[in-house]
Amino acid sequence: MEITDVRLTKKAGEDRLEAYGSITLDGDFVINGIKVMRSKEGNLYVSYPSRRNQQGDYKDICYPMTQTLREDIHMKVISKFEEL
Repeated sequence: MEITDVRLTKKAGEDRLEAYGSITLDGDFVINGIKVMRSKEGNLYVSYPSRRNQQGDYKDICYPMTQTLREDIHMKVISKFEEL
């Protein structure tokens, strides 16, 4: 799978949320609701769309199945964020 588009909007004034947006895979499939978050240690990471279950835990709705795709998404989303 190839990430063909990354769209982000910076979010100022939030605690750990730095940006939100979407990615497009192979020009055919869009995932809305991704977030660029800052960890307590100050590192940036990509958060995937999630929902809260009945126990109050958050579970990702969609996510990459391979480490290679996860790393590719991370690199492209963080790179786009740094361009903003």
